[in-house]
Amino acid sequence: MKKIFLLSTAFAFALSFQACQTADKKSATTKDSVAGDTNMVNGNHVAGNESTESGVDEAGATFLRKAAVGGIMEVEAAKIAQTNAKSAEVKDFAAKMLTDHTKANTELKALAIKMKVITPDALPADEQIHLDEMKKMSGTAFDKHYMDMMVTDHEKTVALFKQGMQNRDQVIKGWAGKTLTVIESHDAMAKKIVANMK
Repeated sequence: MKKIFLLSTAFAFALSFQACQTADKKSATTKDSVAGDTNMVNGNHVAGNESTESGVDEAGATFLRKAAVGGIMEVEAAKIAQTNAKSAEVKDFAAKMLTDHTKANTELKALAIKMKVITPDALPADEQIHLDEMKKMSGTAFDKHYMDMMVTDHEKTVALFKQGMQNRDQVIKGWAGKTLTVIESHDAMAKKIVANMK
């Protein structure tokens, strides 16, 4: 009888010991998966010291990313226009785009780094193909294509920055508002140049 009691006690002890080990493994796994989440920025795995501790919501991060792509496009198109445009007015407009959008892009990059939002440094493939096609154009045909593009792009950018001004983050809101004023002036200039071309 004593043997049976000892055996059942040993068996119960072994079971409880095994259960404890399983619980430890589970808690270790849980800790690891939580630690793994600190390597996520905007849903993407990243390496390095980046963290998700920024207070930027997804709308704010999306605004910064879209604004970054638009800004790169403006700068690259302006560079082509300075070489390929025929009209002095179009070349002057391109010079202004280059100056203003380079400044805005620098501000945006600093803001994105501060907010721990990863923004693109290059254009999507379709945008790059468009620029490559523009490089083959010149003269009056280029002027018309570039200025029509500037009207369309700036209308979209005005709408984007108005959305940015609605963001809950005060820093994004402030930067979007300040930059919107410049973009609206570009929009008005582009429309005036296009109207004079007709």
